[in-house]
This record gives sequence, C-alpha cells and structure tokens, in this order.
Amino acid sequence: DQRNAHLKVSVGPDAHIYYIDESIMSSNATNSTNSSTAAAVGNALWQKQTKINAELFALTYGAMVGELIRDLEKSDKIQEELDRMGHSIGVRCIEEFLAKSMSVEMNNNTQQAAAASFLKAQTFVDTASIVKASFKMFLGVTAESNLKSDTSYTITMVDNPLQIFVELPPDRAESLEYSQLLCGMIRGMLEMLQYDVSCQMIQSQLKGQETNEILVDLKQVLQEGAGDDYHDE
Repeated sequence: DQRNAHLKVSVGPDAHIYYIDESIMSSNATNSTNSSTAAAVGNALWQKQTKINAELFALTYGAMVGELIRDLEKSDKIQEELDRMGHSIGVRCIEEFLAKSMSVEMNNNTQQAAAASFLKAQTFVDTASIVKASFKMFLGVTAESNLKSDTSYTITMVDNPLQIFVELPPDRAESLEYSQLLCGMIRGMLEMLQYDVSCQMIQSQLKGQETNEILVDLKQVLQEGAGDDYHDE
C-alpha cells in the first residue's frame, strides 16, 4: 500500500503492534541535527565577532526608541519604523552571516560537512536554524525554535539584549512592542533567502510573560532576486 510506504512496524513490550511514520522520524532527526549544527556555527562565529558592551548596546537602542516615541508618538507608527529598521539590518546581517559561515572552521570534518549542508536551507523549516545561528552571531543570545507546521515556527529567547534596564510606562505597556526590531530583522533575513514572512512578538518579558517568543509565518515563496530592493532603504 503506497500510503503505508513510510510506516515501520514495531512490537512494544506490551505485545501491541505500533506503526511509526518514518518520514516524521526523519524530519525530527534532521531538525535536531540542524539545531545542534546551528548552535555550533553560531558559537564559532560569535567567538570571532568584535564585541561591544551589552549595557551600552541596550542603552543605545533605548535612546533610539525614546527618540521615535517623541517624534512619532503613536505606538503603531513607532513599531512600523522599528520593523522597517530591523528589516534593513536583517538583509545586511544575512549576507555577512552566510559569507562568514562558508569559511568557518569547525572542530572536525563531520561538523564541517554538517555546517555546509545546513547553510543551504532548502526548505522554509530549515531557515529556523539559520535565524538561531544569526542571533547568536550578532546578538550573542541562544535561541530555540519550535516547529508549528511546514509554514510556521517560533523563535524563543530567555534573554533579550534589547530589554536590559527597560520598564515600559503604563501608557505604552500594551500598545508598544519594544523589540519589534527583532521581528523586522527576521523578515529581512528570510526575504534574502526568498521567503516572504510575517513576524509577531507573541510573548515578552516586558509584559510580564515568562519568555520572549516570536512567531514566524510563511506568506509566500519569493522569486529569485525579490529581496534586491533593500538597497533602496
């Protein structure tokens, strides 16, 4: 039966027969391998990056958001500008990340081959590993991903370097997404990989939630060169 081509029969300790979908097992194994490879690549690149003081970085970002609040006033306009800025940063970051990743030196030949394979990002799901490695390289944070479907995943960070020393005023606590820049950054990176996505912060520690989580949804696969217009930003 063609429908059962990927099913494997297994007899459990209770003598019951179980059918295991090997295609799902293979997908999970690939995601696990990509995740560990992303961490290794991200760590290797992070070690070579020029570092800046985390407190200075956070304060500089805070000053920029404060200026946007004074200039634009409305939270939706502020978030649009942060997203636009993040998009512009993201398209540049992914080019640097891919260029440097091609020459990164891993601990052994097996890791080197895995790194080369993971960087090809053949599917949308594969891009989660590249986002995580990029966040490690440029922000120094360890992120985790959770696959929701073939067209959706989340990126979770326990630590958000943008939010150090930040406490939102009551009139902005619900309406302003302070870290919208990260959503724009992901949009920009994935656009250069030919994926048009929507990104939304669905959890934020600034709003009293346990972690920082970004939902990434695929809208469409772009044609070759669709992201070239970023040079005009």
